[in-house]
Amino acid sequence: MSRLKILFPSTLLLVSLVLIILSGRPLISVGSVHAQDERLYEVIFTIPIGEDGVQYEGVGIPEMLAWGPAAVKVAPDGSFWIVDTVGARLLHYSPAGYLLGKIDLKGLVVGATDVEVAKSGIWVLDQASMPPKVMRLAEDGAVLAKYDLPSGLHLEDGLTGIALGDRGELLVEREGGAYVTQFTDADGKPVETATTNGYIHKGNLFAAHASGLNSTTPRRGTIFAGQLHIEVEAEYDLGGMQILGFGPQDDFFVTMEELALNPDTGLQVDQTIRHYDASGKYLGVARVPVAGQYMYVQQGLAIGPDGAVYALATRPDRVEVLRLVFTQSLDSILYEPPAPSNLTENRESFGVEACVSRDTIINTASGYRNNSKYLSSTNTDGVCSGRQKPRYLGGAGTYSSVSYDWNGFDTVSGFNGYMSPNTFKAGDINTTSENCSRGVDCSGFVSRTWQLTDKHGTCTLENISTQLPSKNDMLRGDIYNKCLDHVVLFNSFGSDGMWGYESTTYNSYDRVVYIYSMWTRFSGYNPRKYNNVCP
Repeated sequence: MSRLKILFPSTLLLVSLVLIILSGRPLISVGSVHAQDERLYEVIFTIPIGEDGVQYEGVGIPEMLAWGPAAVKVAPDGSFWIVDTVGARLLHYSPAGYLLGKIDLKGLVVGATDVEVAKSGIWVLDQASMPPKVMRLAEDGAVLAKYDLPSGLHLEDGLTGIALGDRGELLVEREGGAYVTQFTDADGKPVETATTNGYIHKGNLFAAHASGLNSTTPRRGTIFAGQLHIEVEAEYDLGGMQILGFGPQDDFFVTMEELALNPDTGLQVDQTIRHYDASGKYLGVARVPVAGQYMYVQQGLAIGPDGAVYALATRPDRVEVLRLVFTQSLDSILYEPPAPSNLTENRESFGVEACVSRDTIINTASGYRNNSKYLSSTNTDGVCSGRQKPRYLGGAGTYSSVSYDWNGFDTVSGFNGYMSPNTFKAGDINTTSENCSRGVDCSGFVSRTWQLTDKHGTCTLENISTQLPSKNDMLRGDIYNKCLDHVVLFNSFGSDGMWGYESTTYNSYDRVVYIYSMWTRFSGYNPRKYNNVCP
């Protein structure tokens, strides 16, 4: 069970403790009330899968990551806006779940990943375009403005979402809100960007940070609420903490992710939300049903004007909008068996004689992302039966990175060479076998970074790697892997998540990207080390 303690700045310590004693309010502590039999959420309404609702991609296809909607937000009138990323549209629902309208984003975005509703219009983040963009729309979908995000606010800089400030100004979030940059004023006009290490609310800075998985205190973190410091100590390793947002009474919500590694089922994530009043008093906790998610939702939590917290839950046959139920405490749902005492390496042939350094692995990965190549109209749009064009490609032009190509295994130089004769096509996000496209898929990309001469799939990568005894042991060049699904190359721990390289169709990236991800995205994945990496 999590244990919370308040720490005040030294100048306020004595006065604050006296006030607490006089008020009869105890120091914050998550009590011993058992809530495992209580309902953790209420289903508000459901949405079908398909053209009449939310769309999925990659479901049931080996070696293809399944993904779907990216965000849910609650407007000031209590209605819900959902980003149907696969369908390239916004879905608008009443508080009771009636479809109010759809905004078609096809031709306007590559991959929409977040939405905000303000007086100045509806803001949409296109995280997959090159460079990423934000658009301001009228409620009927008319484009009011469209802006490229400047360098420093790109994917490789940790771009994860957008938010609104107290006055309705647009904020750009990096690393889940660890860094927040004001981008416009309340009228939607761009301003000179200014970045803070958290959110400014009523003139005070609000931020939340875990100590870090590779720190000496991986179970501790701190919430900053103006002059108030709230120290958090979790039962399991604290993977991340973020300010979720603010309620109508200046109360605030903090998201926490506790992590454990089960050798049989992979990474376990317990995502909970702590609720505090304006003075920092602990009010309760709710659990996000991560384990029941069919697929990850990047911006799956939202605070309504009623002060309730809502979650978007994906199921195989539907999507549910949930209202989370808060209680005084929650029993832990994580289980971390003892690490095996003898982790054996599977000594399959590696295709190389000498060991591979971690620098070589990361330099190879970086070469894919930083590649720059002119693609002709034949490369981007030429006839290729069965091919589905990567969504970031427009017409002829110079593009960075290497295109995603299902079952692809091309090197950077090989990809560029195939593009030069204007014969082959750049990438294929379909899974139909054909010989006219070139690029690399997720496991092909990792195979190349590990300097293999033969392509391995997500399952056979396990034959040449060893599962790490702890998620905290990850080093550059290791992987988070899920057999038959997806693999990501680990680079470093971030503020409250991880940085990694991957070739993916996720969020319509359709290329090799370097991005920051929260730990909930890797629920069920296994941390593994290449057996032939240099000590």
